Amino acid sequence: MGALTIAFDTTIVGGLALPWVLLIIHLFFFEGENRLGKVLGWVKGQQQQAVAGVLLFALTYTLGSVVSRIARDFFNDDDLYVQIDGRLLRVAMTEDRIIASVYCDSNDSNLLAFGPENPAITAKISAFQCEIAAGDDCARTLKWWERHKYTNEDDNLVETAKNVFSLQENALLLKGQDATLRLRQLHDQIMVLRGAGFNAVVGFSLCLFAYAAALRRERRTSWIRFALVPVPAIYLAVAVLATFHHFGGTRLPSDPPYMEVAVALLGIGGAWLVWRNPLPPPSGRDRPVPTWKNVTKGKAVTCNWKAKRWGQLGVFFAILTIAVVLGWWSTEVLYAEQVVYSYSAEGASAGQK
Repeated sequence: MGALTIAFDTTIVGGLALPWVLLIIHLFFFEGENRLGKVLGWVKGQQQQAVAGVLLFALTYTLGSVVSRIARDFFNDDDLYVQIDGRLLRVAMTEDRIIASVYCDSNDSNLLAFGPENPAITAKISAFQCEIAAGDDCARTLKWWERHKYTNEDDNLVETAKNVFSLQENALLLKGQDATLRLRQLHDQIMVLRGAGFNAVVGFSLCLFAYAAALRRERRTSWIRFALVPVPAIYLAVAVLATFHHFGGTRLPSDPPYMEVAVALLGIGGAWLVWRNPLPPPSGRDRPVPTWKNVTKGKAVTCNWKAKRWGQLGVFFAILTIAVVLGWWSTEVLYAEQVVYSYSAEGASAGQK
């Protein structure tokens, strides 16, 4: 049953990724949509809907497996920070930092002092409490901007909280499906929301690049065009900065640079769309004809991507991204609190026996 649940969640994440896959085909492959329509027509004509359904499930499951791992790193990457004149600017809304903030609050409420006899968990809780007593790391856990010089020791509190959480989470999940149904439901929600958030970010980025490209080709005097043209460079700069921090630290990286590669690919795709030389508009028209000349085959290829309402689509994806990220954040807090409360309740009931 658990395997079916994981497959279902992974398939949902893969299904939510299909819109931006279609956007990529629409933006980067001029004849891709036409060929896709021909393939679907052939499947319908051959009466092979069952085979097509199996292939579609395999595609969404594979895509969901990839997106799930990228999304987890995307929402839990601590490599996005920059030191500016003694001040530290960083992305503080990561999974580990949210969990650390919940454990700081739980320590203030004396919830971490309870639990069954488990030497590993007891040692990690003691280490976590020592980290709290040694400084003000709890107050700095979710700060995006502060006067501080970053050191590797800054991550000790977050890493210790992550270890305590992982040990307690696994101890609870070993109790069986019935006893941990609520935890598993929240965990599944986190997985889906993470994947949906990443898919929304990719969709928003593609629409933003397409909007900037359309403005550059159709409204060359628009001030919005000048504001959006440098956006691909921002993506590439973020990717370079995160990659430098990922491989340039004193500790060896423990995971592949999923987030860095994803942002770099988005930046490269955006640069290809936005920075290419625009086609000259035809005489007597305000808007260029949405047609490109395929020099290799010597024929005109219809391409309607410039006529789409990319601005409205970008706003839609932006609103969707904000809603999904806020939902993921609240679910992460709820899940961490549920682990702490469940483990503390289990320890209290064990102490009464």
